[in-house]
Amino acid sequence: MILFLLGCSEEFGIPLHFEGPVSAAWLAESDDQPFQTPVGFVANSRSGTIVPLNLKEGRLLSDDGMASFLRASLLTTGRTRQLGELAAFADAGLVQLWTTDVYRAELISVPYVVGVDDDGAPEEFEPAAGEPGFFDEDGSGDSPTLTGVKLRSGFTTTETWSIEFDGERWWAKGSLSGTQERQPESGESFVSDHGEIEFTLNGEATAGDRFEFTTDTGVKVYTLDGRPTGLHGDGTFLYVGVESATPLIGVVDPFSGEWLGSVALPEGAHPWRLAAGPDGSVLVGDARSAAFYVIRFPTPGDAATATVETVATAAPVIDLVWQTGTLADGAAFSRIFVAPVALQRVDVYDAATGTWVDVNPADAEVAGFNLGSPVSGLAASVGTVAMQQETDWGAVPEVPAIVVSTQDGFTLMLDATTGCGVPTEIGPHGPNLASVSEGYYWASLNDVGATSDAIITADPATGEQITLSQCAGVARSESWTVTYNSATAGWQVEGSLSGVQAATAFDGQRYLSDNGAISFLINAFSPPPTDGDSFSFYIDRGLLGWYFTDQNGDGALTAGGESTWQAPARPMTFSYMAGPTGGGWDQVDVKEMAVLPVQNNDEASRLYLDSGKSEVNWE
Repeated sequence: MILFLLGCSEEFGIPLHFEGPVSAAWLAESDDQPFQTPVGFVANSRSGTIVPLNLKEGRLLSDDGMASFLRASLLTTGRTRQLGELAAFADAGLVQLWTTDVYRAELISVPYVVGVDDDGAPEEFEPAAGEPGFFDEDGSGDSPTLTGVKLRSGFTTTETWSIEFDGERWWAKGSLSGTQERQPESGESFVSDHGEIEFTLNGEATAGDRFEFTTDTGVKVYTLDGRPTGLHGDGTFLYVGVESATPLIGVVDPFSGEWLGSVALPEGAHPWRLAAGPDGSVLVGDARSAAFYVIRFPTPGDAATATVETVATAAPVIDLVWQTGTLADGAAFSRIFVAPVALQRVDVYDAATGTWVDVNPADAEVAGFNLGSPVSGLAASVGTVAMQQETDWGAVPEVPAIVVSTQDGFTLMLDATTGCGVPTEIGPHGPNLASVSEGYYWASLNDVGATSDAIITADPATGEQITLSQCAGVARSESWTVTYNSATAGWQVEGSLSGVQAATAFDGQRYLSDNGAISFLINAFSPPPTDGDSFSFYIDRGLLGWYFTDQNGDGALTAGGESTWQAPARPMTFSYMAGPTGGGWDQVDVKEMAVLPVQNNDEASRLYLDSGKSEVNWE
């Protein structure tokens, strides 16, 4: 009974939800889409499927109003497809998805909801099969039959099936499902490996004989003049990056599939990730040239009137996002956050002034801080995110944020008003007299020669022996060694990750490391220090980050039930209303969230940005 309700049989089992989840898209709760909740979609790179999610409740979506306990069917495009970026659209109750097949270089439209019934329940495309045709290749007069073709929503896709006899056995081959391991047998019901089709063969055949028939789930494939790369949907238009002789961004009507026009990019450009800009503009990262492009549409969707601005970057661009908001002084800002390929940082471009923002003035370079790993993807928060640290007045700041996933498995946030990382409740810290925890031992002198007397003096106001840059992320979690050298009459400073510093520390002078990450004051007394005397200490960058889904809420990685993320993809941010929606004394409660597809773990995690937790796991 349970297997029947799930729409599966023991013959082919329940399909995996995630097989290489690579991208996500969402639809906000609105009158345009038929669900009374924000809905998410995750595309899988290894199975050609798209999984609908109930973002608010943290479970798989149910699209059957009469059986809310049943999950929605997967949206299938063919198991041999390698899906890439994803975009979702809703209009008057219709829901349409778009994606790309990275392997075949195709643009694909996938219908999800094609209408609503009289009760307002969503209606999906009903799979249909063409009449099987028999081809007697050797003219022997064989006349086997293929009957009882059955299709299954969530398993079947649009493709052509060939059932061929090689002289010894039948082979079932789907143009997008591939050659099946299971063998059709005459007189027996056959179900394909993953439940795409079912039929019964009867009769004899000779080598070369075959049946052919088509299946249709409304999925359509669009052939372009080049390879589609990035996708971006603004709710009205679909924008497609195309790598071709003339690199371009195409504009598509997402419901009719009509190609509305194209915007040419500079010669030699390689369009990659796309992102939304204010007022309908579109950002395009270049994966080959050190540049990104801003496409502005004076008339929405009109490629003929569009203009292209080129902005030089430090390296080709893996990802980029645009964020707007208000600075601490009340001034408005409009900034583009750019992740240069392989540079392990996110640079900040001021769109209003056309200049790069100096995130860390103590560093000679005008650039973002070192994240410790190359960036996988970026996403801008929908609204403002509550910070973890309170101000001196007990308030919790709320700022626009940028979510950053990195190739080492971490996901972090940046404060869009500063470009710095979002700190933990404690923030960047090292040894402290008030609480010296394990691993943060007080930096006392390691006196290796003649007796010496020197100390690193604690700041009387804060109790901190080592002062760290309060731009979270500038200081890295690492150990430091400060060693005396009589030849320079000073102290050599070396970080386990930062290396030997150019600046030498001297007694009685406050020291600042090369990029301003750490600062301290050494006071030497009598007898003076001698060669080899040293101080050692460990610091924590105090940067809010996630690297696993904390399903049991204990704040620690639990062996056997939780695992670290391997190869997180581009995050997707969303928000929803929770509790009161305003009026009277009610405070509007908007929750800022993100979905992180984790490719090698075959799961997707929901991150609660306001609380700094990753508490929901879809598997």
